Amino acid sequence: MRELGPGEVVRSVYHDGWGYAVLTRKGLILLRNLVAPKATRVVGPLRILRRSHGMFDSVEILVDGRSHKLHGSKLDPKGEFLEAVGELLPPGSPLRPGGGKRSLTWVRRHPVSVSAVAAAVLIAGLNPGPGQGDAVAQDGTDHPLIVPDFRGASLVTAAAQARRDRWRVVVAADASSAYRTVTTGRTGWRVCFQNPSHDETVRPSGRTLTLYAVPEREVCPAQLDGTRRVVMPGLVGERFGDASRVLEDLGLGRVVRFHAHTGRQLDDRSQDLADWQVCRQQPEAGIEVPTTTQVDLWLIGPGDSCTAPSPTPKPKPKPKPKPKPKPKPAWEPKPRPQRSYDSSSGGGTTGGSSGGSSGNGGSTSGGSDGSGGSTGGGTGIGFGQFCSPVGATATTSDGRPAKCFMGRDGSARWGYDSG
Repeated sequence: MRELGPGEVVRSVYHDGWGYAVLTRKGLILLRNLVAPKATRVVGPLRILRRSHGMFDSVEILVDGRSHKLHGSKLDPKGEFLEAVGELLPPGSPLRPGGGKRSLTWVRRHPVSVSAVAAAVLIAGLNPGPGQGDAVAQDGTDHPLIVPDFRGASLVTAAAQARRDRWRVVVAADASSAYRTVTTGRTGWRVCFQNPSHDETVRPSGRTLTLYAVPEREVCPAQLDGTRRVVMPGLVGERFGDASRVLEDLGLGRVVRFHAHTGRQLDDRSQDLADWQVCRQQPEAGIEVPTTTQVDLWLIGPGDSCTAPSPTPKPKPKPKPKPKPKPKPAWEPKPRPQRSYDSSSGGGTTGGSSGGSSGNGGSTSGGSDGSGGSTGGGTGIGFGQFCSPVGATATTSDGRPAKCFMGRDGSARWGYDSG
């Protein structure tokens, strides 16, 4: 991490024997010695001795005369990123390990041929042909170049223009964080960034020009290795199956489906939605969105109209109110029995007089204690009639026992004698 520069993004990590190799936008970093790691930067383009091969899909590169086999990257398992930023050394290149030893062995074994070649070279140098000197001088010159601006141009066109300027190597790479494999001959891609930048003065024969591009249907990210951005297509009126393929090609994989009338979320696993029609979409067409955006689609079944009114649901019946309990009638007191007075020839029964008498069967009550009260035994009285004194006893006309009681109103009346 200390070796990485500001804004330098790691593209992939590889095994390199007992160490590791890290590929960034600026080149390759070799990490050796696990105990005390030592970082070595390799400036591009990489010198590739052998492309991806073997059980581990190793890419063999040459660094400072030594061979390094890089493999085991999860982001670049086939070594395509390495091959995109490198160049394959031809089989007879003297830079290949052991090339000098093989050349010396061939010279020792063919002395006559070596002498003939040396003589021919000497004669050609003493008598150059017409125009040969100018051609060598022209090929040998390396004039400084102001780097043109390739941004916005087609990748194929920009690469062809760069080759006319005799760059050492022209490579292409994905400008977004998707790290897709791209070559300079890939059609339908547009340049977003470049390295070296435009207006920079360089000698192209000793430099590598890297063109960072995205497909033309995408929008250039805000910065190098940024999130992919696309223009939202118009899907209204399309079949859902066709709309899904368009979104998938753009990298918009998060799609949620709703019913256009009810708004209920649809599940394509429970029903086939390929022939359903798209009525509405969110985001709307023409808006630039990142590929991580969720796309909402409102669909309607085949033959149905997007503008049809929503079906009216049947109203639920209102629950019947529970009847209120009838109020209990208030307690009414029972009417008091009417007073009854028995008539006699002597004007009724007279009680309470000491030694009194009643005619026609009336009774005379005398106080038992000599006070003049009724002493009981009288007949012809009625319940409820006034009496005196309290406690006196008598018998009604129908033969029931009676007793004189004090009422609540302060008057004594005859009542039933239960004792």
